[in-house]
Amino acid sequence: MRKLSALLSTGLMAGALLTTTAAAHAAPAVTTVITQDVSDVDSTEPKPATAHCPPGMVVTGGGFSTATGVGNDGSVVMDELIIRDTFVTGTAYEDANGTSKNWGVTVMAVCSTPLPGYEIKLGRSTTLGSEHEKPAVATCSPGKVVVGGGFAVTGAAGDVVVDELLPTRTQVFTKAFEGKAGTTKNWFLDAYAVCAFEPQGWEIVSKGGPIDSFAKMTSFECPVGKRVLGPMFDLTGSLGQAHMMSLLPSDFPDHEVSLGALEDDDGTPNSWGLNNWQVCAN
Repeated sequence: MRKLSALLSTGLMAGALLTTTAAAHAAPAVTTVITQDVSDVDSTEPKPATAHCPPGMVVTGGGFSTATGVGNDGSVVMDELIIRDTFVTGTAYEDANGTSKNWGVTVMAVCSTPLPGYEIKLGRSTTLGSEHEKPAVATCSPGKVVVGGGFAVTGAAGDVVVDELLPTRTQVFTKAFEGKAGTTKNWFLDAYAVCAFEPQGWEIVSKGGPIDSFAKMTSFECPVGKRVLGPMFDLTGSLGQAHMMSLLPSDFPDHEVSLGALEDDDGTPNSWGLNNWQVCAN
């Protein structure tokens, strides 16, 4: 009986030790806040803005709006949403036709308590030329998952439209097209993947939208109890004739992301769609 009691006691202690060890390595729940910065509102370009995280927090994703002011009539293009450890920088340009209206850009940073294994990875398009379309892919280190992403076009200054920012478990895909006027400039595209060891409750969710030839707005929430880490998007079928107007994450009360997209200022007969993608966690 003593041996059985001793074995049971040892087994219970071992079970407690295993439970404690597992708990010690379990991903902690995250706390997020969203910050923003607003550019000047006038009819000059380019327009940059930089949103900084509070001390002790890191960037997991970003957002933007080119509808700040009243001037975005389809003539303003978001050129970059660059992700850094503690801030997000975005820049917008007028397209080839330009506009005399006053416009501005808002840039947002989704900030989180530090995540174990946090890193930012860069992937660049393989060509530097005047090709009509370029993809770029950023890949997380082994054992890590995507929590957010960003993009940057270099060398086109408003003549190129970013068409998608798509997450998978371990990669961020982005794609850009030359706009309606094309360009002879040599340009390239960067994708940013924000990565970490898998946070508690991590998942990718998405919502498709209608396919037609009209301006579009859509919103979508993370599942109940989860918060947005990485807001993302993709346009389908527009092929450079429509572009993102807004990618707006919200941290209270519903942790939703709102998207808006416009056709360029002379429109397109193409039927196209706008899809909402989010990386969420507890």
